[in-house]
Amino acid sequence: MYYFDRFESEVRSYCRSFPCIFTTARGSELYSSDGKRYIDFFSGAGSLNYGHNHPDFKAALVKYIYEDGIVNSLDLASSAKESFIKSFFDNILIPRDLHYKLQFCGPTGTNSVEAACKLARKITKRQSIVSFTNAFHGMTIGSLSLSASRFKRLGAGVNLNNTYF
Repeated sequence: MYYFDRFESEVRSYCRSFPCIFTTARGSELYSSDGKRYIDFFSGAGSLNYGHNHPDFKAALVKYIYEDGIVNSLDLASSAKESFIKSFFDNILIPRDLHYKLQFCGPTGTNSVEAACKLARKITKRQSIVSFTNAFHGMTIGSLSLSASRFKRLGAGVNLNNTYF
């Protein structure tokens, strides 16, 4: 842990709960450098709902990268995004007669949180947001304002108002 403690920011939090170095992962399990197995209830903060390194996902990902597929296009149009949108509409929305549009918020969860707060404030015409305690929402100013962690909120360096916990 020397390099992490010596050269990584004190802002880190999850690693304080798991003081080990993870080396591999498969399915819902993580393995540390000392060979210990952990069940991954964290699941990448919800981004790994299907677990780590599923063989079908890995094969598709490797094929996509090998073919020089676009890895990050933000909100630009790409053939991969077009294929996803078509599949989502054909398999999810149309069979259920749902009439929605998709919103791709950005490369991080905090972008989604910020967009949700802006939308909620615009629609309700209210400034305050209710937030659950012990939830992580991101590290931007708006997202930090929703954090019940006094330590993280103080790290913003400014008053973070309009939130009820």
